[in-house]
Amino acid sequence: WFGAWPSALSSVAIRNARTSMDATGTRSPLESEAGMCHLALNKLAESVEDAPTQSSISSGATSPTSSSDAPNNSAASRDGGELGQEANALIDKLKRKWSRELEDGFAARRQAELQELLRQTREQQGAGPPRCAHVPANRYGCDATLPPFDRERHVPTLALLNPHSGAKAGADILALACRTPYYRTRFFNIVDVVRDQRRGGLLDVFRLELTAAKEEARARGVRPRLISGGGDGTASFALFMVFLALKADPTREGEGLEDRGNGLVWDDADLEAFFPAVAQLPLGSANDFGHTLGWGHRYPGDRAAPRAASPSRALGELSAWLLSVLDPDAPVASFDVWGIMPPGGEASCDFKVCELAGPRGADPRVLADDGQRHLVMKEADTPVPLFCCLYFSVGFFAYMTSRFQLNRHSNPRRNKLEYARQALGIVREPTPPELGRGLERVQVACGGEAYFPPRGQQAATGARYREVGFLNVNWQGGIAHGADRAPAHRRMWAAREPAKFNDGQVDMYRMKLSSPLRMLGTKYQTDKRTGPVTISCAGGSGQGVFFQWDGEARFAFSPTGEPFSIDVRKILNLPVVLGPGYDAKVTGAPDNGDPVRFGFEGATAGERSETRHRILRCVRGELDRELNATREEMAAAGLHCKGP
Repeated sequence: WFGAWPSALSSVAIRNARTSMDATGTRSPLESEAGMCHLALNKLAESVEDAPTQSSISSGATSPTSSSDAPNNSAASRDGGELGQEANALIDKLKRKWSRELEDGFAARRQAELQELLRQTREQQGAGPPRCAHVPANRYGCDATLPPFDRERHVPTLALLNPHSGAKAGADILALACRTPYYRTRFFNIVDVVRDQRRGGLLDVFRLELTAAKEEARARGVRPRLISGGGDGTASFALFMVFLALKADPTREGEGLEDRGNGLVWDDADLEAFFPAVAQLPLGSANDFGHTLGWGHRYPGDRAAPRAASPSRALGELSAWLLSVLDPDAPVASFDVWGIMPPGGEASCDFKVCELAGPRGADPRVLADDGQRHLVMKEADTPVPLFCCLYFSVGFFAYMTSRFQLNRHSNPRRNKLEYARQALGIVREPTPPELGRGLERVQVACGGEAYFPPRGQQAATGARYREVGFLNVNWQGGIAHGADRAPAHRRMWAAREPAKFNDGQVDMYRMKLSSPLRMLGTKYQTDKRTGPVTISCAGGSGQGVFFQWDGEARFAFSPTGEPFSIDVRKILNLPVVLGPGYDAKVTGAPDNGDPVRFGFEGATAGERSETRHRILRCVRGELDRELNATREEMAAAGLHCKGP
C-alpha cells in the first residue's frame, strides 16, 4: 500500500496540476515540464497533509465504540503519521532536486542568451563604422593595417580612443584596427563603450578583453597596457572607464561580476599587479599628458608635420608609435593621480557645480534685466569632477577654459587660436558680477598650512592675483613649465627642480596678470607642497569661482550662499608607460625609488577606504547627483540659467 498510494496520488496531482495550468494559462519561467512537476508536488503535499485526517475519520466511522480495536486504531494512526512524514520528506527532496534543475536550466538559458548578445556586439565592433561618401579618406590609407601583434613578444594591450579627437584621427586609427587581427577585438571607441552599458554590450566586451589581457600578462609575467587616445581629459575618462568595467554587480554574480570584497570584480592583489599601465596617444590640442610621458606633442601622422605629407609616411609613424607601446622594454613608472574629495571627516562636498552657457563667440555674457552683462549657466555635463592627473587651478585659466568649451573646434590648431581669443576677451572685458575682483574671495592651504594669499600679506591682496593652482606634470598648455621658486639671477643661470609627477607633492603657483612678463621665459615659479590642497571660497549670493582640472572647467558655488571649500588630495598610484620621447631634463627622473604598482592612496587605511568608496560612487553615478547642480539650485543661488 505504501508503494502504491504515492504513485497513484502523484499521478492524480500531476493531472490536476496540468489541468490547472491549462485553465489559467500560467507557465513556469522556463515553460518546462519541471515547472509543472513543481506545481504537482505542491498539490501532492497538500493531499498528504490531509491524509491522516481522512484516515482518522474513516477509522472512527468503522469502529466508534469497540475497545478491543482501540490499540489497533492507535497503531494505524501512528503508522499513518509516520507514513505521511516519510512521504513529505520524499516530496521535499524531489522539490529541491527539481528546483535545482529549474535554476540550472534558467541559468544555462541566461548564459546562452548572454553569449549570443556578446557575439552580436563583437560582430558589430569588428565591422567598424560604415563607409560614407562624405567622410574624408583615411589619412593612413584606405586599405592600411596596423603592424602584426606578436603574442610571444609584445605586451597585451588594449585601447580606448576618442574617434572625434585629432581632427578625427582617432576614427582613422579605429578603422585600421578593425582591419587587423588582435586589434579588432582590443581597440575600442571610448564613446561607444560608455554609451553601450547594456547586458552583453560593449562595456561587457571591454571587461572580458581586459580580463583576458590580465591573464595573458600573468602568464608572461608583465603588466598589461592601455592606450588612452584623445585630449588631456581622456586620460581621466579612460581611468573612469576601467573602474566602470571592473565594478561588481550583485545582480549578475553568475556572469563573472561578483564582488571580490572591494566592490570590484578583481581582487586587491590583481589590481596591484595587473591594473593596466597607461600610454597616452596625443590626439588633443595641448597634449600635455602625452608630451610629459614621452609619447609626443602631436599624434603620429599629423598632417601639420612635414614628414607626414603622404599616407605611407603617416602610417609609418603610427606603426612605429604603436610598436613602442607594445615593446616589453618600454619603461613603466609610477604616476600620482590627485582627486577632488570631500573635506576630512565629511561624506560629501559642500559645493555644487554647473557649466558656462551663453552664446558662442568672443563674449559669452548676456544682458540681463538689471542692465548688467551676466554669465549664464547650465547643468553640468560629464565628466563629474574627480580624477586630476595633470593640473588644477582656480581663476583666469579656468574661466578661459570654460569660454573655450563653448567654442571648441574639430581642428587642434584652431583650438589653440581660440584659447588666445578667449584670454584676450577676459583681459579686455569688465569682471562679470558672478566673479570677484581677482581672487579676493579665495584662500588656499596645503597640508593645513596657508599658501594663498602669500604669507605676511593682507587678504585683500588676493584681488591682485588672477590665478592660483598646482602642476602635477611639467607641461601646461603645451607651452609652460614649472620650476622651484628662486631669485632672478638663479632663474637665469642655475638649474632648478622641475615639477615631478610621482614625488607625492604638488607644485603650487600663484600668478598676477603681469607674472608672465616677469617669468624670464615660460617657467612658472612653483613651490613644492604636500597635500591635501584646500581652496576655500567666501561664497555669496549669485557668486562662485571657476576651477579647472586637466583642461575641464566648471563653476563652483554654494546653493545657500555660504562659504565652501574644494579639497584635492592624492588618491591613486597609477602605472604609466614612458615613450621614446621622454625628456628627464623637463620632467625629472622617472624613478622615485619605490616599486611601480597600482594602489588606492591615503595617509591612513581609512582614507584609502574613502578613496575606493568615492571612486565606486563615481562609476555608479552617485557623484552626479551630489555635485551637479539642478536648475532649481542654480536659480536659488541667484545664478542666471540657460532657458529650457
